[in-house]
Amino acid sequence: MKVAVVGSGLSGFAAAHALAGRGFHVTILDVGETLETHRAAVVARLHDLPREEWSVDDLALLGENSTIGGDSLPKKVYFGSDRIYGVNRPFSPITTLVEGRAPAPTFTKGGFSTVWGGASLPIDAVDMTDWPVSRAELDPYFQRVADLMPLCGGTGTLSQAFPPYKEPLGDLRASPQGQLLLEDLAHAAPRLARTGTLYGKARLAIHTSAAEGGVLPCNGCGYCFTGCVRGSIYSTLPQVDSLTRRPHVEYRSGIYVDTVGEAGRDVFVEGMDLVATERVRLRFDAVFLAAGPLNSTRVLLRSRGLYDRVVALKETQKFVLPMLRLRGAPTAIEHSSVTMASVFLETKVPALSDHWVHAQIVPMNTLVFDAGPLPGKTLPGAHRLWRPALRHMMVAWCAMHSDHSSTVELTLRRDPGGGPDRLELNPREIPAARAAAQKAARDLFRKGLMFKTVFLPPLMKLANPGSEAHCGGSFPMRKTPRDVLESDTLGRPFGSTRIFAVDSSVLPSIPGTTLAFSVMANAYRIASEAPL
Repeated sequence: MKVAVVGSGLSGFAAAHALAGRGFHVTILDVGETLETHRAAVVARLHDLPREEWSVDDLALLGENSTIGGDSLPKKVYFGSDRIYGVNRPFSPITTLVEGRAPAPTFTKGGFSTVWGGASLPIDAVDMTDWPVSRAELDPYFQRVADLMPLCGGTGTLSQAFPPYKEPLGDLRASPQGQLLLEDLAHAAPRLARTGTLYGKARLAIHTSAAEGGVLPCNGCGYCFTGCVRGSIYSTLPQVDSLTRRPHVEYRSGIYVDTVGEAGRDVFVEGMDLVATERVRLRFDAVFLAAGPLNSTRVLLRSRGLYDRVVALKETQKFVLPMLRLRGAPTAIEHSSVTMASVFLETKVPALSDHWVHAQIVPMNTLVFDAGPLPGKTLPGAHRLWRPALRHMMVAWCAMHSDHSSTVELTLRRDPGGGPDRLELNPREIPAARAAAQKAARDLFRKGLMFKTVFLPPLMKLANPGSEAHCGGSFPMRKTPRDVLESDTLGRPFGSTRIFAVDSSVLPSIPGTTLAFSVMANAYRIASEAPL
């Protein structure tokens, strides 16, 4: 049986791995963009060199980030390149109706796994009450995914609601600031438990030992937000390459899929061969759509001819909350250490709901310093000038369940000149979402005092709807679909029998606690249980 998987990111790899395990002939269809040649050469050069031999010029090139500055929160780019955000491709045009950051698709091989932060918690049952599958039904697939990826963390109380699904976890030392925070949290653990708050060393998908594809263990270099030249932050890239070395799995790049459909017993995909610059139509026995929530929504709307219909894309409302610590410690600017989240804090806000509010707490690092409003930061030696104060500063990157969040409206428009359809994005901030974020920030302020921390709600910065890419729910799974924009429990839209959407587009709601692990588990479930 021949099956296609559209996309090579987290959900695409999970589905392809499950399908290959069932013995099917799997073809991964992907645009497959890669890093610019001159940047890739620098990454390759630094890969095996000790940190002290990395040149200033090379680090400057890979650290370029044009999104730093202005009023919007900066984006994480890919070794200095923002090509990972595919907003200006002629074959897939997008219009955004508001200024500022907005959600974007990606056409990069490996998808957003090449640039994510590695945060990996499973969804808790309280955050999926509207899903047609239970956490217990997802448990075996969380286990399968955990076997495929590295996981670090393990201390604290996180596992009471968020099991890691593997033991032992990798040992990745937190930043000095993070270590002190974990000590204070441990001291306050009994009081925090009475407020419905869990904590722990950040659960990150980071390699602490060598892995296939030339992946090297994390060396704590401190350039996580630039990109990991050692490949230590988990990405599907080496695993996709390994999977496609099997005789019954192939990878086809340069293929942009814009239509799927069923014809008799065949399933077809249509789109552009970007190398030959011609339209193609390919036939398979089944298709698994894993192109990401924007791309998959575009494909499904076009396939059904649902033009000019507004589709709501759910998101997890993000906000950044600065914090002051009573006890200071060397920052990630002055002490080489992991600059991703050091600590996860999961709490429930009684004034909102029983959903978890998630906080990833990061040490003070160069990106935070450069993006912040600190006076005199551009002066020579500004880091040294600010050093005593910076040692007491950290930042919490917070997220709420989609029930308390804004939305992004998607509409597919025909091109009047006969060109490619245009996807129109309208991020809509809901006043209730800002109010919910303020309630959560005030709740964190009260709880922070228990562990020698002052969260600063007046300095809270709300992210634009959808701008952090944790979106989905445009074709939500239902036990009994009743609307054309709903899918069944296997992600099949429009009553299809062999077309399966497996990315976040089919999730009924989006948890505030990280998304990737749950998306991969659900994709693995669908690909494993699909009746083929």
